[in-house]
Amino acid sequence: MSAPRLVLIEDNPADVLLVREAIRETGLTVELICYPDVPEAISALANEADPLPDAILIDLNLPRGEGITVIQALRASGRLEGVPLAILTSSQSPRDLEQAQKLQVCRYIHKPSTLQQFMDQVGGAITELLGAAR
Repeated sequence: MSAPRLVLIEDNPADVLLVREAIRETGLTVELICYPDVPEAISALANEADPLPDAILIDLNLPRGEGITVIQALRASGRLEGVPLAILTSSQSPRDLEQAQKLQVCRYIHKPSTLQQFMDQVGGAITELLGAAR
């Protein structure tokens, strides 16, 4: 059986590194696929030739678009129906949270301020997302 595929849509290399570390700390074996911007993520995830991810973790503030745009495009395509989506963001905007709820994301994670909180919250969210995907 192959490792679950987690797509991370995040432009900040430091946050990508932290997510990798959070995965390592969970003890899970995960294939992490990263996209740094909206057009690249939408194009890759719409490609019917690529296997579907088991879960998607996405930042809201991305270059060349917003994470909400990716979620809307993915939901509209129907291709990723049933794939759990979570948001990992520094935004505390009530508007962003409301949009996320309307789009039925599984989790809305405000990027924690301490390293241990990041490891615990993000690692827990990834474990939950991948569990929901099974």
